[in-house]
Amino acid sequence: MVQGHFSKVLCHPSPRQHDLNWDLLNLPMHDLSTLDAPFTEEELKTAIQQMPADKAPGPDGFTGAFFTKCWEIIKADVLKAANAFHLLRTSNLSILNSANIVLEGPDSVGDYRPISLIHSFAKIISKVLAMRLAPHMDNLVSPSQSAFIKKRNIHESFLAVRNTVRRLHRNRVPALFFKLDITKAFDSVRWEYLLTLLKRLGFPPRWCGWIAVLLSTASSRVLVNGVPSAPIKHGRGLRQGDPLSPLLFVLSIDPLQNLLDLATSLGYLAKLRVRAATLRVSMYADDAAIFLKPAKRDTTTLMSLLVNFGDALGLVTNAQKSTVVPIRCEGLDLEEILASFRATRTQFPVKYLGLPLSNKRLKRVDFQPLVDKVAKKLTAWNGRHINPAGRLTLVKSVLTSQAVYFISSLRVPKSTLKEIDTKRKRFLWAGSEALTGAKCKVNWPRSTRPVDLGGLGVLHLGKFARGLRLRWLWREWNEGRSLEIGSENPCNKKDRLLFAAATSISIGNGKKISFWHSGWLQGQRPCDLAPRLYAISKNKKRSLEGAVQNKNWIKDIDLRHRNFSAGHFLEYVRLWRAVQNLELQPNNEDAITWKFTSSGEYSSNSAYRAQFFGSVQTNLKHLIWQTWAPLECKFFSWLAIQNRIWTSDRLHARGWDNAGQCPLCRRAPESGIHLFAECRFTRCIWKELSSWTATQGLDPRN
Repeated sequence: MVQGHFSKVLCHPSPRQHDLNWDLLNLPMHDLSTLDAPFTEEELKTAIQQMPADKAPGPDGFTGAFFTKCWEIIKADVLKAANAFHLLRTSNLSILNSANIVLEGPDSVGDYRPISLIHSFAKIISKVLAMRLAPHMDNLVSPSQSAFIKKRNIHESFLAVRNTVRRLHRNRVPALFFKLDITKAFDSVRWEYLLTLLKRLGFPPRWCGWIAVLLSTASSRVLVNGVPSAPIKHGRGLRQGDPLSPLLFVLSIDPLQNLLDLATSLGYLAKLRVRAATLRVSMYADDAAIFLKPAKRDTTTLMSLLVNFGDALGLVTNAQKSTVVPIRCEGLDLEEILASFRATRTQFPVKYLGLPLSNKRLKRVDFQPLVDKVAKKLTAWNGRHINPAGRLTLVKSVLTSQAVYFISSLRVPKSTLKEIDTKRKRFLWAGSEALTGAKCKVNWPRSTRPVDLGGLGVLHLGKFARGLRLRWLWREWNEGRSLEIGSENPCNKKDRLLFAAATSISIGNGKKISFWHSGWLQGQRPCDLAPRLYAISKNKKRSLEGAVQNKNWIKDIDLRHRNFSAGHFLEYVRLWRAVQNLELQPNNEDAITWKFTSSGEYSSNSAYRAQFFGSVQTNLKHLIWQTWAPLECKFFSWLAIQNRIWTSDRLHARGWDNAGQCPLCRRAPESGIHLFAECRFTRCIWKELSSWTATQGLDPRN
């Protein structure tokens, strides 16, 4: 049954009924002449080093660790095979281009999502081609696509869609928001479509030949209970698990943007009001969000475009599983409008790219799924049977990561973060049981400090969220406001104050600098120096250049404002003096420098650590956390240094009955310093360790 199912999925598709008119789409040609250069030893070695060392091997049984360790022995053979591939001498490549399909967690065979464990040589070649193609993707793919492209990310897509939804709602512009469901996208891409697209984009003939060979020689076997099936010859689709597949898929689906733009320019799709929204489509791989005018002609045109484009490309849009959300569509007959596109109709908030999307400010209840997700992880673990060091690892790597995805692009309420912290703290110290003071050995603020500042290195969610949000302010400066993100980013006033304190601005022509909001006055912002004046300014969005020109910043001040007072005048004089000494440099660009990295570039880690400025530096990172000892020993040592071991003196302080004396020497009260340094039995241990390691005077007190 499984063999038959995947034979149908991967076999040659039926002849297509539609193709794209490539001349009408007018795709730009690119200079990609460097892509088909001969393979070098350094290139192959880099590709191998980037392969996971111990992931499940393909049909040949070799892991990335084998190629890394044995590179000097096998490099000549690998380079010889790569050169043969470069010359398209690939008559026997099918032997080296097989894969095993691993099946994960479905309820029926139709739910399986095949992940291919690919033959090592084919994976190395694909990795090299992906490394060559990746630097060109930003120019090849439209800004609406943000998956698998350097400097673009999933949060960029989410913010672009969220801002468009809110603008349409705020400006009372009727619109329909479609969230498309594309069925098994990777598995159904037509090869002839892909190869034609590559030629149209300017890919060299040799490169297209390589792609054709990699696709046409591919075969797979399905592993069921570890037993491989008969080989299945591929006739379509891109293999999941192949390093090159994500980039090829993004290229394949990107012409949908061109089709929608063409349909709009020809009048088949109505334009949305420009001031309300300029975004028509946003994509993250096969997750597509489309905005339409709520008209029957537009929905019919969209459905027709998706069907015909899907036939040409090989994708199928499942209308019934797609979602449509009306925006300001009161009084419209949506049944009639959506007659040709039977998507599931719902209301905001909805989930988009795993995050809550709403046309209004999100409420605390909208973040409850995040709390539930963290709680669900806890129910799967029996914390009482995991030692504290293991629980620390789970808190840092799993529970924290659940929240990080949300806080990267949303202002999560403090109450929600506090609830997540309660669950993290409870699991760390009590193994998910009710937490009492006796079990919580170190307070949470200290636990969430970096290890070199005396903490456990558990992320402080509030501070890390602020550090992540500063990325959007940095991108506004350096990359402009792509996809309208900058016009409504998730940063608040405190974020902007921290950003101003963490950056220094070099004034050039003044075009990038905001007159009121940038810290161009010796690191200070005019809106903070002159808050009363800022409040009555009629234009708070002027650039420094625009404000200084013709003294526009003065003209913007409402001198007739009913609250104008002597305080306003004093602020005006102070700001006027600062502006008088300003000299713009028309031939130079404005520049910004991040103060907390040696490169002057923003990083989320430095933004996070900047919020601990003034904390006392310790040597615990070197003394404990960077040693070779097992993690449970490091964790215990950290507790001992904090004096949080349950020795007799601490038990007595809490009113718990105990003998009071050291159970080893029975000569002195037991305390942390006595147990680890002063007890005669302990001193004997240190003496033996000193002899064993040939270290003189080994003593924890030193």
